[in-house]
Amino acid sequence: MSVDDKKQRQPVVFFVDDEPELRGAFSALLRKRGFKVLEAGNAEEAGRRIEEIEEPIDVLLMDINLPDGWGAAVAQHLLLSHPEMVVVYITGFAQDDPILAGALQDATYVLRKPFTGEELGEVLRAAMGGR
Repeated sequence: MSVDDKKQRQPVVFFVDDEPELRGAFSALLRKRGFKVLEAGNAEEAGRRIEEIEEPIDVLLMDINLPDGWGAAVAQHLLLSHPEMVVVYITGFAQDDPILAGALQDATYVLRKPFTGEELGEVLRAAMGGR
């Protein structure tokens, strides 16, 4: 792949969140901003989908609290298939739950719900730039 091909490649985000309204709204926003967005609604679906994805994934946007799995553990599993991904965790519970807040202490990129499209864009740019 030439340098020009890399410049023109659409950045890819794999978005795993069990809230369909949030996932849909932010996926649409990301697509409008030039991202290719792949989605999954839970840990099981994410595990299946990741095996089908052949292209590089730039960012794994991972909800930390899924109904069928702990987001950090799911992310570690998904990284086995696509180690190039940078993980950005999203959570609505970290400020209320001291155990969860402690578990995310070492995470480089964390978005706390609710967040804006601007905040999401800033964190994704930082994550992709920090690789």
